[in-house]
Amino acid sequence: MLCSSGFAADLDLVLARIMKGRPGAAVVINVDSSQILGAYRLDVAARRLARPGSTFKPFTLIALLESGKLKPTDTLTCRRNLHVGAHDLSCSHPQTGQPFDAVTALAYSCNDFFATMGKRLTAQDIQRAFDQYGFASASGLIKSEAVGFIQLAESDEEQQLQAIGEGNMRVTPLEMLAAYRKIAQQRIANNDAFEPIFRGLEASTNYGMARLASIKEMKIAGKTGTARTDGGHWTNAWFAGYAPADKPQIAIVVFLEKGTGPGDAAPLAAEIFKAWQQR
Repeated sequence: MLCSSGFAADLDLVLARIMKGRPGAAVVINVDSSQILGAYRLDVAARRLARPGSTFKPFTLIALLESGKLKPTDTLTCRRNLHVGAHDLSCSHPQTGQPFDAVTALAYSCNDFFATMGKRLTAQDIQRAFDQYGFASASGLIKSEAVGFIQLAESDEEQQLQAIGEGNMRVTPLEMLAAYRKIAQQRIANNDAFEPIFRGLEASTNYGMARLASIKEMKIAGKTGTARTDGGHWTNAWFAGYAPADKPQIAIVVFLEKGTGPGDAAPLAAEIFKAWQQR
């Protein structure tokens, strides 16, 4: 069901109320047409370049699966403590006591899984996934946009950082939104090759790290990210996803300066999904 222009205008006001003046951006688009249904600080969404953090992990997983370097049934027992160079990237997810496969690793956003499995890829594999899903080109959602970039990894450490979205790479919120729209389109097409991605994103909002983005009225698919910054000890917060999970109609992105994905961006996403569902 396409939203009327009147609803789009109302959704701008709803987003402003939900975001409460916080520095960042939020955008909702129609999956089918890519029409922007509502936006909060669209200029920020179009021009702010930041590390994607864990919202990039689905694309690392796609690269692993499409290259045949990971099978959906491959597992890894999380060691929790992860140090890559000078960076402490230890996992913050609950200790499940079970090895993670592709679906549960995505649901729990396991850094150890993605950093370890990411070493199976080449630097070119990661760069190709970055380019293929539009992170190095304008989203096309509006006319004037910044463009993301990724530096080809020249070390194992940098490759591991890129695999979890923490390397020398930057994207805009609109690029992230367009990339998740592509996943949503694959969900509509019932692409079996993407099944672990679909299930992982749905599990993320069901019981995983993005569970605060879930609402009772509708099944959500999405991913949080908590990305390090260069300017201090704080992190930036992300949520990107789509709904309804089985037949996507909208895709959204929430980006916040200074925050965490699970604790800050995900609850705002839940309010946005609820507002759209109740339109």
